[in-house]
Formats: sequence, structure tokens, C-alpha cells
Amino acid sequence: MSGDNADHDSEAHEPAPAVTFGPLKRALREHRYPVTAAELIEQYGAATLEAGTTTERLDSLLEGREETQFRDPAEVREAVLDALGYADDSPASADEWTRLPR
Repeated sequence: MSGDNADHDSEAHEPAPAVTFGPLKRALREHRYPVTAAELIEQYGAATLEAGTTTERLDSLLEGREETQFRDPAEVREAVLDALGYADDSPASADEWTRLPR
């Protein structure tokens, strides 16, 4: 039985796959922070993200977190990956979310 639980735990937080935020990535990086999930849902809720073979809307990924406040775009990215069931093991990619290219 303990083997079943170990398998379930590893499935719950697989390494993050290639999640494509599309134009939403730039919009989130340029947005003024802090911001609540409710504000992001209002402004960008219909935006879609590609995760492997699925497409998800931002509003469905942040549903139930309306009171959550984000200090920067990396926190939004982390919340999205968490909602998709993925752990983010790449600190460099999170840093990429807080800096705009020059």
C-alpha cells in the first residue's frame, strides 16, 4: 500500500512541462503589482495557456484563489503551475518572469 501512496505523491507534483503562456506572459510581466487573483481574472481570465496536450483558461486555473495577492509575475506563474499539478524546480525560469528583456 505504501507504494501506491508514493506513486500518487510523485504524480501530484511532476516537474513542470513546457507550459506556454503566449501573450499572457508579457502581459503578466508588465502588469502592476501587487495584484489579486480576482483582478487578474477580471483582466486576463479568458487568456489561454497550453500545457502539454491541454489548453486551460487563466480564470479556471485561478478559480477559488480570488483573494490571493501576488507580489510579482513569478508568483502568478507558480500558482498556475500548482493549479496544473506541477512543481517548479527551475529557479532560473522563475527569475525570467520578473525581468523584461531590454
